[in-house]
Amino acid sequence: MAILSEDKIFSTAEAIILSKGINKTTLLDIAKRLGVTHAALYKHFKNKEDLLQKLALKWLENTSRPLLEWSPKEHVDAETALHDWLWLLNHTKRDLYNNHQKMFLLYTNYIETNSSLVSNHLNHLAKKVEEISGWENQGMAVMTAFTYFHNPYFAERWSNSDHQALFEQVWSVICKAQSNV
Repeated sequence: MAILSEDKIFSTAEAIILSKGINKTTLLDIAKRLGVTHAALYKHFKNKEDLLQKLALKWLENTSRPLLEWSPKEHVDAETALHDWLWLLNHTKRDLYNNHQKMFLLYTNYIETNSSLVSNHLNHLAKKVEEISGWENQGMAVMTAFTYFHNPYFAERWSNSDHQALFEQVWSVICKAQSNV
C-alpha cells in the first residue's frame, strides 16, 4: 500500500478535479488513483468537504504568499507603497486568471461559496493594507473599494483596455477621501 502525504493527496485530487470537476470528484476516485483504500484518506481528512477546504486554502495561501510577504521598496512613502501593492494584488489575480484559468475558476468558485474562507482571505488582505498604509481600521474599506480589481467575479473584465485607467481613478478617489479624514 502506498505511503500517503497531504501533498500527494492534494496533487492527485487536483488532477481528478481538473478532469471531472469538483462536484463529480469523490474520495473513492482519489483513493483508487493513489492505490489506497477509501478509508485511508480518512486518516488525513474528515470527509470530501474537509479535503476540498484544505486544498482550496493551500491554493489560496500559495497564490497569496507573495502579496502577504510583500514589502515596499526603501524610501517609498506609504501612499505609493499601498498603490503599488494594490496594483500587485490586481496583477497577481489577473495572471492567475489568464495563465491558470481552469484552476483559478475551480478554486475561486469553491472559495466564493464558503463565506468563512472568503472572510479569512479578505481579513488578511485588509490587515496588509493597514500595515502598508498606516491607515488604522481602513483596510476593509480599501479592499471593498478595490473589489473590481481583485474579486474573481470581475476577472473577465480585467483585460479591458481601460482597466489601468479605472484603477488609477479609484485610487485617486481613495486618496482624496483619505486626505479628508
